[in-house]
Amino acid sequence: MKAVFARSPFDIQIRDVEARQPGIDEVLVQVRACGLCGTDLHFARDWQGEHQPLGHEIAAEVVEVGDGNVPYKPGDRVIVEDVAQCGICAHCKSGKPYLCRNMYDLNGQPGMAEMMTVNYHLLEPFEGIDWVHATLVEPMAVAYNTVLNSRIPLGGSVVVMGPGPIGLMCVYLAKMRGAEKVLLIGSSRKRKRGRARLEAGLKMGADAVVEALEVDPVEEVKRVFPAGADSVLVTSSPKTLAQSLDMVGFGGTVSFIGIDLGGGNTVEIDVNKLIFGKISLIPTFAEPAQNFPDTIRILKSGFFDSSLMVNKTFSFEELREVFLASDCGEAPILKAALVP
Repeated sequence: MKAVFARSPFDIQIRDVEARQPGIDEVLVQVRACGLCGTDLHFARDWQGEHQPLGHEIAAEVVEVGDGNVPYKPGDRVIVEDVAQCGICAHCKSGKPYLCRNMYDLNGQPGMAEMMTVNYHLLEPFEGIDWVHATLVEPMAVAYNTVLNSRIPLGGSVVVMGPGPIGLMCVYLAKMRGAEKVLLIGSSRKRKRGRARLEAGLKMGADAVVEALEVDPVEEVKRVFPAGADSVLVTSSPKTLAQSLDMVGFGGTVSFIGIDLGGGNTVEIDVNKLIFGKISLIPTFAEPAQNFPDTIRILKSGFFDSSLMVNKTFSFEELREVFLASDCGEAPILKAALVP
């Protein structure tokens, strides 16, 4: 079967590997769709080590069930989590499963593959969502966790930095969470992807968008929110984190999720601003998987228009072309999904 691995610089391999029969507590699933995540692009563009398995936004169908008390059967529609809490460690049993480090995982298998053999603890059943749109369950859960960490007060003021898929879903979820006004900061409309993202942001509930390459984003935030925003959500690269401290108001919260695997992960910030401004700086790390049932309900409700987000599907043969197009920004791709 086909399975995708990559490293820098866009050294993408589609390997022929053998599907493994399920053992005790395992299931064999057929991947029906797998979303292309920004982390996959980071690996393909920046990762200098060994080839990494790509794909963790996985919608699949159960094909075969191994021995054990497995609560699934062939034909079941499932989301495959890339990491799941164990449920039995001290953290899990103390009500802090998000701190679990004894997790079930994909054992090096890429979600961008035809088949996978995984422990059933990684599965989350779903109905009422098509395969391609179901790939949004994982990234929406990441956005959901970022929004929860941002402590948005009812009627609060919010800035979302970065109009990528996570940022766009943060806009929508911030409104659901009770924000009165959301300002989205993104790139220029001069590029097709930038234009498509900012337009999508308005459709998802942003009250206004700021083109960071055209105006000073800090000045624009202060114009809209003179006292600073209650919450700033940083889904853009780490280098923008310092700016967020100039956008948030006294006692506000900065929740950040943006990473960099190419050397841009170290930034300089003014600690005095944090202390004297009583600012909370909270990172979000989506491991183990959290809140998938909630995001399945949101997507199934139909209130979120998934077609605004996933606007490109591709095959194995088109994979490299889509990766390059998604990276350069010259195509209006918001979110792409592999359909094996």
